[in-house]
Amino acid sequence: MKKNILSLKNPIWFMRQAGRHLPEYLKIRKKFKSFLDFCFNYESIIESTLQPIKRYDLDCAIIFSDILVVPYILNQKIEFIEGKGPILSPINLTSDLNLKVNIDKKRKLENTYNSIVQIRKKLHKNKALIGFCGGPWTVACYMVDGSSKTNFVKARELVNKDKTYLSFLLDIIINVSVNHLEKQYLSGCDTLMIFESWAGLVPKNSQDEILYNPTKKIICKLREKNITAPIICFPKGINKEIISYNREVKPDVLSVDHNIDLQWLIKNIEEETTLQGNINPNTLLQGGNPLKKEILKLKNIVKERNHIFNLGHGILPKTPIENVVKAIELIRA
Repeated sequence: MKKNILSLKNPIWFMRQAGRHLPEYLKIRKKFKSFLDFCFNYESIIESTLQPIKRYDLDCAIIFSDILVVPYILNQKIEFIEGKGPILSPINLTSDLNLKVNIDKKRKLENTYNSIVQIRKKLHKNKALIGFCGGPWTVACYMVDGSSKTNFVKARELVNKDKTYLSFLLDIIINVSVNHLEKQYLSGCDTLMIFESWAGLVPKNSQDEILYNPTKKIICKLREKNITAPIICFPKGINKEIISYNREVKPDVLSVDHNIDLQWLIKNIEEETTLQGNINPNTLLQGGNPLKKEILKLKNIVKERNHIFNLGHGILPKTPIENVVKAIELIRA
């Protein structure tokens, strides 16, 4: 039986742990002009995934990849520009109704799946290995607008003006995401995660159609394939609607951003729900007494509850390594 994140007692890992704050990561990154070339390089995936495990002895590794591999294999042009983030050639809302997987681009993902096989061999059997994809709405936002710099105004207009097209696009993303998650699972990932990073942009009256149902479809399709891995869902920025999200989507683990009052959440959510996260990345960056105070408060709130210690979003690039070490010490003390 595969180990997974629910097999571990109060495990610790950090979103974006494999990356920007580690000098050993930056050393490898300099070898590649293109971030996507880096993402598809077999040796780099293995090394970047395992670096935070070697340095911090965390309980979970997460595959080094990106949520935008889905639009990439759907043949959308993507560039990662320093200081600007990902820039995509926006899809044509009047003509791009026939999005198909580019077979040549899809083959590049084989390096990801092959690296997972190797990572699982190198990773201690008592550590979990997480595969992931972007939430359908979040991926659609990037595909429609091309960049987060627009605040996804075009995608948000579709919610109000053309849900038929948006639903069509979401279904395409769902099918590709299910296939991607299945391949990660079959290669050795024991836990799967869905990052709905822009959930907070969906109006309350459209959340069923745009947020809940697409994610439910992914989970249902995975279960139909007899994939039993726990599924973590991260509906960032959804605030108090996280209660209805959890009730409707029914993830195995609910990942909580740092803007949600965890004491309030625990009082209002089912006791059996496993929670993850909630540590403020800015507090981890700051360190010192504020970090100690926040960690001790979090430990007191979760007590004996099933909880995965993590941030409420990714590690910030300038976070000192000693702060991460201190946070782990405080959690494990």
